[in-house]
Amino acid sequence: MKEIEILYNQLTERKHSYEEEIYKIDKELDRLGREPSSIVVKTINGNMYYYEQWREKGKIRYKSLGRLSPGSAADEEKRILERNERIKRYGELLSMQKIIDEQLKIISREAYKAELENYNFEVFWKDEISARVSVRGRRVHVSRYIIHPVRQLFYSDVISRNQLNMILKLRCFDEGRTDAVNKLKYLGLTEYKPLDIVRKTHGVSYNDYLWFRFPGEKLTSKDVLVR
Repeated sequence: MKEIEILYNQLTERKHSYEEEIYKIDKELDRLGREPSSIVVKTINGNMYYYEQWREKGKIRYKSLGRLSPGSAADEEKRILERNERIKRYGELLSMQKIIDEQLKIISREAYKAELENYNFEVFWKDEISARVSVRGRRVHVSRYIIHPVRQLFYSDVISRNQLNMILKLRCFDEGRTDAVNKLKYLGLTEYKPLDIVRKTHGVSYNDYLWFRFPGEKLTSKDVLVR
């Protein structure tokens, strides 16, 4: 696995752990309340009282906690401290989640750019050229020299990369087969990528006489076909 994929997976796992913690804190704040507050002392008619104080819609709000005596507001103090800690942690998690989301977007863009390799190859039916394929950017141009349902793989002169990848995949062994890993290892590959596979196998199939030739290869049908 490439380093960029390892990093992507690590960030994704971290994001999931943040999401789980955010979900738990959400539930806790439903119980504790979502506005940060503090306890203040007010003197009224010569008597001292504890009040909970918080800001709501730009205004300071108060809630009486009763007359001041040692520990009389201990339960409220504990609840407020716990709530304020959870609110702070909640904000931190949201910030970290946002940072990870941005990092994942950057990695995805870079990985996508890396995958947009420009390349070309020829398709033969035995030793007769069937098509030339040129991949540039997001577009795939196909020059078709044979219009035939069996001797031609392409139905159009212009297709997308995704459509080409689907065609290439049809020229590969099934990704889900039990010996797929062994087949990749035999080909000197570590990942299932149709383009990399057909570069090794020339897209040969037992079902027809089509095969691929990449630039610089001095090959004929007898060098690659299996029947």
